[in-house]
Amino acid sequence: MIGTTAQRLIQVRFLRFCVVGLSGVVVNYALLFTLHGLLRLPLLIASAIAVQTAIVNNYLWNHWWTWAAGPLTLGRGLKFNFVSLGGLVISVAALNLLVSWLSLHYLIANLVAIGIAMIWNFAVNSAWTFQN
Repeated sequence: MIGTTAQRLIQVRFLRFCVVGLSGVVVNYALLFTLHGLLRLPLLIASAIAVQTAIVNNYLWNHWWTWAAGPLTLGRGLKFNFVSLGGLVISVAALNLLVSWLSLHYLIANLVAIGIAMIWNFAVNSAWTFQN
């Protein structure tokens, strides 16, 4: 465990960020199942709605719990959304490269890709979205 107060705060925020991310996965899967599996919306439309809803969920929880950032603002929400969509692009690109170039199994590659995107999301949200 890293010792300084600032380093400890970063560790706590990263752990909270990961927990919030898991909640976003639950929101995404539940909504995707409901919209596509039960209501029969087309998969791409259901997925887009599920992803965006998960991003909003993650923004709210990260705003209030991970960073305790005060009042909600549209600007901060748009920044978070932009960073999250950038993370989605990074994740999909990494998945493709790991499978096609390194011949990793797609499920293992997906975990690595999620980890890469998560580091991007945390770093950029820390430095830009929720900067003090």
